[in-house]
Amino acid sequence: MSPTVRPFYGSFGWAFDLLVERPVAAECAQIGAILGGRGVASDATLLDAGCGTGRYAVTLARQGYRVTGLDLSPELIAVARQRPGATMVRFVVGDLTQPAPTTPYAAVLCRGVLNDLLDDQSRHDAFVAFARALQTAGVLLLDVRDWDATVRRRTAEPMHERTVETAQGTLVYRAEIRLDHAQRRMLVAERHTLTFGGHTTATDHDFVMRCWTRGELDELLARAGFDAITYQGAYDPATPLGSTDRIVAVATRV
Repeated sequence: MSPTVRPFYGSFGWAFDLLVERPVAAECAQIGAILGGRGVASDATLLDAGCGTGRYAVTLARQGYRVTGLDLSPELIAVARQRPGATMVRFVVGDLTQPAPTTPYAAVLCRGVLNDLLDDQSRHDAFVAFARALQTAGVLLLDVRDWDATVRRRTAEPMHERTVETAQGTLVYRAEIRLDHAQRRMLVAERHTLTFGGHTTATDHDFVMRCWTRGELDELLARAGFDAITYQGAYDPATPLGSTDRIVAVATRV
């Protein structure tokens, strides 16, 4: 593995689901409701762009969608392919800004990973790629970190730590977060510490996430050919924008 690869996505990909707990079943039900409200049938084709360990892709496939899961990390895709129900999904290693040509999808889901795109060009390329991957009137559903809400949260909570028991030992994840206000970035120093049989190893890594604003999303979606854009603070439509540190956007390809 390249030393520049974030351990969360590489050497510790096996522990991703343990360290990042999500209400997967509830959110997939909400995702289905959002897509259905835009006319996407429950057996439609769906691209999960940045699928990670595949837990959303498999859950959505169980709901009836014909899902392709795409991720840049071979290690996360390997975990996804071992997941119960993985044979229902086509998992592919690839770059979401340059997806392989295929029959256009009825919907594209992109959860969280757009924060890893740091420069304007790659962000532009991602939205162009989403438009190309969608059929006419196809639906894009995504979530990103809201910069203003992230500033409030991380100013109050600049450190995060989680300990989990795994088959490979006790794993402690710790992240210290600084904010780069000029570029709307999170500067993260993270450490994975694994203890097994009295032996402890620690892996340190520094990385950057760049947060988003509604204005930036408005511009990139419009330039890529999307309209009917709506925003909320979570996949639950009752959660208003600004009440969480996330922006959930839904848009239709013209």
